[in-house]
Formats: sequence, C-alpha cells, structure tokens
Amino acid sequence: MRVLLVQPAPFEPGRLGLENVIWLSEPVALTSIAAMIPEHEVRLLDMRLEPDTALNELLLGWRPELVGVTSMTTDCYQARAVLEVAKGTLGDACFTLVGGHHPTLSPEDFEDDTVDAICLGEGEETFQQLVAHLAAGGDRRALGAIAGLRHRTADGWATTPKRAQSRTLDSFPAPARHLIPARYRREYFFTVAGPMASMQTSRGCSFDCNFCAIWEFYERRTRYLSAEAICDRLETIEEKFVFLLDDNFLTNKKRLEALCDELERRGIQKYFGTQGRTDFIAENPALMARLAKNGLMMVLSGYESNDDDALEALRKKSTRDANRRAADVLRDLGIISTGIFMVRPDFEEADFDRLYAAINELGIAIPLVTVLTPLPGTQLFKQRQHELLTRDVRLFDLLHAVLPTKIPRARFYAKMAEYNRATWPGFERAIRASVRRRPGFFLGALPGIARFLRRANRYRPVVESGESHLRDEVGIIDANITAATAPARRKLPVVGDGASVGAP
Repeated sequence: MRVLLVQPAPFEPGRLGLENVIWLSEPVALTSIAAMIPEHEVRLLDMRLEPDTALNELLLGWRPELVGVTSMTTDCYQARAVLEVAKGTLGDACFTLVGGHHPTLSPEDFEDDTVDAICLGEGEETFQQLVAHLAAGGDRRALGAIAGLRHRTADGWATTPKRAQSRTLDSFPAPARHLIPARYRREYFFTVAGPMASMQTSRGCSFDCNFCAIWEFYERRTRYLSAEAICDRLETIEEKFVFLLDDNFLTNKKRLEALCDELERRGIQKYFGTQGRTDFIAENPALMARLAKNGLMMVLSGYESNDDDALEALRKKSTRDANRRAADVLRDLGIISTGIFMVRPDFEEADFDRLYAAINELGIAIPLVTVLTPLPGTQLFKQRQHELLTRDVRLFDLLHAVLPTKIPRARFYAKMAEYNRATWPGFERAIRASVRRRPGFFLGALPGIARFLRRANRYRPVVESGESHLRDEVGIIDANITAATAPARRKLPVVGDGASVGAP
C-alpha cells in the first residue's frame, strides 16, 4: 500500500512564530507511525521545507492510497487543507487520516467530508491496524473493530472504544528515520544546534499545570524508554546534536543515572537539548553536572513568572526561588538555559518591565516571552473560555492575546515586543558563562551559529515590532478591545479548538 505522511506547514509564511528562528524539529510523530508498517511503501513530506506545489505534484505523480497528517493546535487549518487537497485530487481512491494532540482533544474540528478518520490518542497501533484493514480490502466505513478512532460511516460519525496507553515504549520499533530525506535532515535545528536529530525517550507528564493538556492527553501517566533502548537508538544517529522531545525529561532520577551509566559504558558522545522543570534542576545539581558531562547542553524550562502567586495560580508547583537556583545551576555548568516566561493579559506596563528585569537577574540565555493562553483542552480553557475574543486557532500560538488585555492592545504588544532588547544583559551574561565552560560545543556549532544569526536578523524586524502582532489579528480581533470594553461573553465562531503544548 502506498502511504503518504505529511507534516503541515505553519499557517502563513511571515507570521510570528517560534519555528521561524528558534526550533524546527524532525517529524517524529510521523516516523514513529511509519515504523509500524515496514511492509508498505511510505513517503514523508515536510511542508515546512517544501514549496507549495510539492503536495500536488506528489499526489498526481505517486497517487498514494492513504494520506495521513499530524496536527497541533495552530496546524489545524493547514492539516485540514492537506486532506482537502488529497481528497479533491484523488477522491475515494485515497483514504484520509489525521492524528495528533489537536484532533484527539477536539476531533469535531476535523469532522469534514474530506476526512475519513481521526486517530484519537497514541497512534502507532491504531495506524498499524487501520493500514492492515485497508490493505486487505476492508470496508473503509466499517472500522468499529479498531480502537482509538473516530471515523465516517454510512450513517455519520462514530467513535470506537478508547485505546489503552499500556504498551511499554521499549516494545515499539524505533522511528523510521531513514524515511527522512537527507535534504530535510540538514534543516532541523534548535537555536544554534544543527543539523539536529530528534528522539522521544518518554511520554507524558505527572504534573497538572492548568495551562497545559499534556497530562490529560497521556492520562496523568509517564512511560519511559529504557537507558539501553535510548542508547541503541543514539548509536544509529549520525548527527552530533540531538533534541530529546520528552514533555519532561528531568523527572526520574534513577532513569537518568542509568542513562549516564549507559552513555559512559558505550562511549556515546553527543550534545543534547531537552525540556525539564526548574525545581528538578534546583534540587539535583550533582545529577545535572553528570548529565552535562555526558553532553547535556541546553534545557528548555517553563519559568513562567517572576511571582509566586502567579505560579501557584497556574498550578505550576514550583517557586521563584527554584527558578533562581535552577538558573544558577545551569549557568555554573555552562548549560544554555532556554526559559519560557508568560505575560498575562492583565499586565500593565510596569509588569512588563518587572518581568524583563527578573529575566536579566536570572541570567537566561534564550528567554521566550509568551502570552498566557487558555489553550483548548486545558483546565484554563474550561475556566476562561467565556472570555475568549476568538477561537481562530491561528492566534492560539502563545504570541497573541486571545483574552481581553487590561491596557490597549497596541500598547500591550509594543511592551511585549521590547523583550528581545530588554533582556539582552541576561543573554550576554549566560552566553559568556556557557562559552567559557563549554568551548568545544561552540566550536562545533559555528556553522549553526552563523545560520542562527542569519535567521535572527531576518526575523528581528518582525519580533521587535508590536505592529506584527496587530497585523496578524486583522479581521479576527478588534484592536481597540480591552477588558473595559469587551463584552462578558461573545458569540464565537466554531472554528478551532485543539491541543496544547507547554514547557515543563
């Protein structure tokens, strides 16, 4: 069976977005499900790296029998467009499928005539069984025996029983990275680290932050890939830089110690980036030092706020003091700290200034300033959805305020756009420490540094202008709306609910 798996592009070229300059990861979700059907002919198409015509050309030239796409919240419209093009080009000769966080938490967004089925939850086994059913000539409207699907039937949409998330991660085949074209692999990066491979060594998160739906998607459980399996996969990776895509890599001390043991025993030498909580870093400096010795070079953490009351309101279960101690540990070890901070819609101008001063005090190498957003699927969304100004998923990107702002939106975004320059002192302090302590990494990363600087310079006029935010909202949100003038409830278009991601 010919199977085409597609990673959708960002919604519109030139919009604000972290993929423009910070991070572009290989499509691990697609290589993971592709590994489940080695007996079939599979191709991957990453539309983030392709011209707009690539999908049409491949559909007409290769005529796949199944087209699948993955979707996060802001990918929703583009993911739907991929399936619309596939169905419009090939008709019922092509089965269309969507999976990922967004369709799992809001499948109604994909209940369309151009979509044949929606994968709910983890996709590997569901995808494997679906492909086997279709390849054997099974009725595409009779999928009731396959758990984890919402699918079209002759009488409308139906949902099959929920698929249990009980299979051990070691028992899944390694992602089919050989399907990623070499020209793609050269383009994946995290800041200065690239070309960069990606892998996932755990799934889930045990914390229940109210702005994140990861813990709900994975049913409050975390499952781990063993140290042996991690190293088996690392030994097949040619790239020097690897990003570990775990929702919270820094969580299980025994596993991390076992991983260090195995890396040292095998003599594996890579540079790693990952995501991890600040309280773990603060409480485990010796383990962090050992991880740094084994290649840990970057950690993305959700610092979120400079205020303990705000952290408590987010159910973060961390503190400002833990943030400070974590930043000190990372700087002392030469690990590049990438920190996510949230501005709240109720910020006044002085609140922005206090946050930027706190970032400089912490000495964060790469601060990412986002807007607190009630992402669909989260507890925060359930609490505040009546306040939303829009449900257009293009603006649920953590860079736009989908709630009314306390100060005029133009001024809110102007203050937000100051962060890049305002936090420069903290960046300089952190980078100097990293270069001094880890010169080998920076020497090896010189080509990536040059690429990063080129990307950053192209993107700087966009990110440093509040007008960029307002431009993205034209026709979606009235720029004059503030908390004082917004209605208590608005009639919202049923356009986009979805899923969320959040730094641990």
